[in-house]
Formats: sequence, structure tokens, C-alpha cells
Amino acid sequence: MNYLEIDKFLVDITRAKCNECKARLDATPKDRASERKALMIENGMYTLCGNAGLLFNTYGTREGLYRTRQNFFTYAMTKYPRHGEIYATLSDDEKLCFMAAWQADLFMRDQLLAGYLNELAQAEAAGDTKNTFELRIKVGAVCEMLSIWEAWRVGNNIYPHLIEEE
Repeated sequence: MNYLEIDKFLVDITRAKCNECKARLDATPKDRASERKALMIENGMYTLCGNAGLLFNTYGTREGLYRTRQNFFTYAMTKYPRHGEIYATLSDDEKLCFMAAWQADLFMRDQLLAGYLNELAQAEAAGDTKNTFELRIKVGAVCEMLSIWEAWRVGNNIYPHLIEEE
């Protein structure tokens, strides 16, 4: 599987999760405001995984994306040394596949999830039930998307289980 195929699968998986959540939202009666709010937040997070993870925004122009993402990816290797060790041993084509498989995941962990986990801990400590409610949904949705991506990598034997090894 080449890097564009890996990329397409991850885009398709992420879009499917967004569509599934949107369908649940659409099926929820309008009088169930709290449930609808939770689903809106959840759907927004799945969409954010596709957008902030740069899966949706540049699909179709992926060749250029990987050149621009190289700086972030190099930075991420400092936080995920096992990834860096593997990446350093790969050929140029293999590096593209590795980056396609991991760039959105690492970006979401580093740039989004870590901050949400910190905010959630602060909200819980402060007894802020409104923010705790919203942040639990956000953290849960991001973790769900990361799990789905990992399951796909495992199922296709594409550099699986690296986060567990860190």
C-alpha cells in the first residue's frame, strides 16, 4: 500500500465516523437538548480530527501536504522517540507511508488531546460541571478516533502499536 492509499483509507474512516455521528444527531429528537448538545460536540470533534489532522483539508493534493508536514513530523519525533527510531531506518517511499499512517494521529495527540486532558483535569478539580461535561465528550471523541485509526493500522499491519511502546 502506498502513502496515498493509506491517506485515502484514513480520510474515508474519519469521514465515516463523522457521518455516523451526524446520523445519530439527526435521529435525536429536538426536545432532547442535552443529548443533542453532546452529539454536536462529539461530531465537531470527529470533524476536527479530520480538519486539524489535515486529512480533509488537502485531500487530493496530498503530495504537497507531506512536504509541508515534514517539519511537524520531525518535531513530533522528539516526543515519540520510538517513531523517530523507526522513521530514521526507512527508505524515502517508506517514510511517506509512515508519515501518512501517523501524522494525523501524532498531531491530534500533541496539539489537541494533551491540552484537552489538562483542561479536563482543571475543570474537574474546580468542580466546573459544564466544562467537565463538554471536555469529557471532546476527550472521548478524540480518543475514539485515535482508537479507530490504530485499529485500522493494526488490521493492515501498517506500523501498529507504536504509541503503546512509548
